[in-house]
Parts: sequence; structure tokens; C-alpha cells
Amino acid sequence: MNTLLNEEQKSILSQALWDLNMSPEEFAGIIRGSIVKNWPTRGFCVARLLESVNWYDVVKVFSPAELCAEWEEAEAYLRSDSIRKGMQFACRTLR
Repeated sequence: MNTLLNEEQKSILSQALWDLNMSPEEFAGIIRGSIVKNWPTRGFCVARLLESVNWYDVVKVFSPAELCAEWEEAEAYLRSDSIRKGMQFACRTLR
């Protein structure tokens, strides 16, 4: 799992990091599973990303399949019903 990010990807992920003390590379590593922390968890990071960043930018960094792999945990952290419904549909479609 490669966590090397270009400048555009770093900028995209920075939108989700406003109150987290970590780099975009560390955030991506948590989502991809190459970095394991007690907090924030993978699911929390996926939910934060989905709620903070436009979908069309999210997929410039992560594939829908990567996000759906963590969907079960991420769904518990989501506050937005519209994002929840959209991800449920996307993940059902990918299965």
C-alpha cells in the first residue's frame, strides 16, 4: 500500500485534518491500513474524509473499493444521512 501522495492529494486530505494533529500521509496510511492506531481508527478516518471532502476529490486519492472495505466501521461514525445512503448504495453496487 503506497502512501506517497502528490501535492493535489495532500491538499485534498488536508481538508479532513483541521483538528487532527497528523500529516496527510499518516491519515492516508491509517485508511489504507499501513498505519495502525488506537485513535483515530480507520473507520473514523473514512467517515471524516467522506464528511469533509467532495466525493469527486475523495476518489482522486482512494478507490471506492478501498472506502467500501472499511464501510462497516465507518458508517457508525457518520452523521450525514445523505452520505450514508450514498455509500450504502455504492458499496452494494461494488459487491
